[in-house]
Amino acid sequence: MKIRKGEIKDFKKLSWGWPNSKKLLKKYIKGIKEKKQDFLVVEEGKLLIGEIHFFWENEDKQKADTKKRVYLCAFRIHKKFQGRGIGTKLINDAFEYIKKKGFNEVTIGSYKEEKRTQRYYKKLGFNKKVKIDLDNSGKIPKEFILFLKKL
Repeated sequence: MKIRKGEIKDFKKLSWGWPNSKKLLKKYIKGIKEKKQDFLVVEEGKLLIGEIHFFWENEDKQKADTKKRVYLCAFRIHKKFQGRGIGTKLINDAFEYIKKKGFNEVTIGSYKEEKRTQRYYKKLGFNKKVKIDLDNSGKIPKEFILFLKKL
């Protein structure tokens, strides 16, 4: 297993994580080209089995502010590889990558009903709730909780 900086061409191998998300995928690729975001991937042989994205800036400054705070999202490990500590290794490598870039705060979010995800984030040190928002991107609005970790 190897964790490395992602490249735009990697999205082809990560198609399992981006079903029916062409519009969002285009937005991510644009952000990477504009140097507003970055990502790490997990390689297992020729497969890409995980990813995590960093937004260095965001229109919502509570998520990312270009100076000290970074927003994490699209943090996922393929279902066949979950439960092996790969996600924890990936996010810890992400924290190191972020610190090297000079940032000292990280935010991440989950939907209110995702209790298991929230327990996992708390275990990783995301102990402060920054805010609760309403996410209107889907068919039904959902409450979205933003958490903060200081590095």
